[in-house]
Amino acid sequence: MRIAVISDIHANWPALEAVLADLRAVDDLVCLGDVVGYGGEPVRCLDYVRDRRWLTLLGNHDLACADRDVLEWFNEDAATAIRWTVEQIGEERVEWLSARPPADKRDGALLVHASPRSPVFEYVMDAESAAANLSELAGGLCFHGHSHLPGVFRLDGGRVRHDYHVGTVELHGPVLVNPGSVGQPRDRDPDSSYGVWDTDAGTFEFRRVEYDRLAAQKAILEAGLPARFAHRLEFGY
Repeated sequence: MRIAVISDIHANWPALEAVLADLRAVDDLVCLGDVVGYGGEPVRCLDYVRDRRWLTLLGNHDLACADRDVLEWFNEDAATAIRWTVEQIGEERVEWLSARPPADKRDGALLVHASPRSPVFEYVMDAESAAANLSELAGGLCFHGHSHLPGVFRLDGGRVRHDYHVGTVELHGPVLVNPGSVGQPRDRDPDSSYGVWDTDAGTFEFRRVEYDRLAAQKAILEAGLPARFAHRLEFGY
């Protein structure tokens, strides 16, 4: 089976649309959370994802729409975007977001937004955090997002090895795979990032897709959201 793995759409409809157009011969799709936040088209993105009934996890921005205590951990610009998002999407959509599972499993793999030991909040961005989370997997496979940085953490000779935005990789566990961000890449490449997991071959293919960044930037600015959310799309950081 070939399963598209996406994460961190962040209300960027042009990016999501481009990724969907790029899908080739996949059997299913899973979303690792953060459908909303930062971007200017949360209703369009959320309704599309929800209507497709894809397995969709709870991200920290999704949770913040419903939980004010979580919102207190956000910087002011990010919190501003969440407050605006809540006004746009309404109570029923907020309830749908908050009901997403923080973790799930698919074909033997653990699926989380952030990390195995903290499914919604922890950033896995260095060898120390990766080692602690790899030890949680008992030799298995985990897909996660949150950092917006595509790549793979694995053990190599007892030490943590980190490969950024690689092409196609074999998934020998324990291994942490981050498909990167659809709507707000942060690896200095502005193109949308996602990947395709081949469960039969035991591989994951990282893909990058160009999208209409001007349209995404326009949506952010017309919504009155912080301009830096539009600016960063140009440079992928």
